[in-house]
Amino acid sequence: MDKKKLKKRFKIRYIIFLAVFLVLAFNEGNRTLLRRFFEQNKLKKDIENARDENDLLKDRICYLENEPSYLERMVRSELKVIAAEEIEYRFS
Repeated sequence: MDKKKLKKRFKIRYIIFLAVFLVLAFNEGNRTLLRRFFEQNKLKKDIENARDENDLLKDRICYLENEPSYLERMVRSELKVIAAEEIEYRFS
């Protein structure tokens, strides 16, 4: 008799669990909520990356405004500028 009660309890719990799972899995609201959760996490990462890049650009602006040697190096490397008395050597 005890085994029958245990089997019946197990079946009832299994059916309840299955019903709850199906309601949660196939409910459009829950799927939308889950989709929004992942989208929110992605957007938070994007914001964090943009803030990091913004900090780097602020540092670069500060260096460009206050460090003549940094400014000269950036002009030389990015704009390919050379001084009047310098000779440019190119190796291929």
